[in-house]
Amino acid sequence: MSKIDCADGVFTSASLHLDVVDEFIAITQSKLNTATSDFTRDSLTDLLAGLTEQRETYRAVLTAAQTSAEPVAALAA
Repeated sequence: MSKIDCADGVFTSASLHLDVVDEFIAITQSKLNTATSDFTRDSLTDLLAGLTEQRETYRAVLTAAQTSAEPVAALAA
């Protein structure tokens, strides 16, 4: 597998993962908004923090690739 093929896979995967993480964040936020237990709220808040960190990582990868003239080549470098 070439670097370009691998980078293309990373870009595609990061895009999909970002979509999934965004959906999971929305679900988690919805559950957090209706949680009544302090323990549940704390647990969901921790989960939300981790998901938000993951989202920022995926966004950084995609932004770096998209700001390049050759997005896939930027990831392959």
